Amino acid sequence: MLKYSFRALCAAGLMLMAGALAAQDSPSKEFAIVDLSANMIREVPDYAGELGDQALMGTVVEILERKGYWVKIRTPEPYVGWVNEMGLAVRSPEEIDCWLSSPRYICTALLTRIYREPSESSAFISDLVLGDILLKVLKANGEPLAKKGFLAVETPSGKKGFVRKDELLDFRAWADERLRTQESDPERFRSDLIRTAACFNGVPYMWGGTSTKNVDCSGLSRTVFFANGILLPRNASQQIHTGEDITIPCEGELADYSVLQKGDLIFWGRKATEDKPEKATHVGICIGGGRFIHSSQLVRINDASTYSRIPLRGRRIVGQVDKKGSGIISVRRSPWYFKQ
Repeated sequence: MLKYSFRALCAAGLMLMAGALAAQDSPSKEFAIVDLSANMIREVPDYAGELGDQALMGTVVEILERKGYWVKIRTPEPYVGWVNEMGLAVRSPEEIDCWLSSPRYICTALLTRIYREPSESSAFISDLVLGDILLKVLKANGEPLAKKGFLAVETPSGKKGFVRKDELLDFRAWADERLRTQESDPERFRSDLIRTAACFNGVPYMWGGTSTKNVDCSGLSRTVFFANGILLPRNASQQIHTGEDITIPCEGELADYSVLQKGDLIFWGRKATEDKPEKATHVGICIGGGRFIHSSQLVRINDASTYSRIPLRGRRIVGQVDKKGSGIISVRRSPWYFKQ
């Protein structure tokens, strides 16, 4: 017999959200939890509208407006855009607080599925991508329900199923470990970032993509860092203002990327002029040895000899997380993912 469901937990009447969410709590505010593996966020409430971003399952969002079956949301990045109402589980502030306090899993597989029964031959309920968040289903003794190498899960909208055990980690323990590693062993953390980035090699470019299905350039950097417990802003023009500035020496048509460390971000774009400010339009991740990985037509690896654009600058993220003014926050310390 199961100890509780998400709805039962919420009925227990837990405290309202702390931090940023608590400050937003009012009768006029609405919240929801993303219920699709990668929810398409469009610039206008129309399927023909430009794709601007994707939000992963389990992400808490604020509802700003409704037009028919379209819902305008604000994500933790923050990013504002329109999604179909069927991709959201609308919840009260008390229920959001419950979600943030509940035992959850994070998906660590690039792509997988939720099955109706603990078997890969079973019908499936939903696909999953790296970074999706699901509720744990517990037994009466409080232990996670597991069967035949699968763990029982519940989606934000309450659908129950099973995911392979080796494709999930306890969300809180994972977030604690990622924060601890980046603070105590930055070299290992940098290597972890590069291993994650390498998994995207060959993934097709898609404007607005921020999942393992498709990514744009800043979607790649944001997703790689999120998969390691760090929240970056959505776009390259925002990411260039985070972390620590690194000057990249350039001689003629060649840039010297040797000054960068693994995990540093590299930005390209428009240099500042008398009439216009600098603007980053492209970003990649340094992987060491003068090479970088980026999403340009598809995710690929280049160096100064195979990618001739002169960079604007680099930015160091590792070592700057959660520092005042850095523009970067860890998943563990974000009120959008955990009750603080």
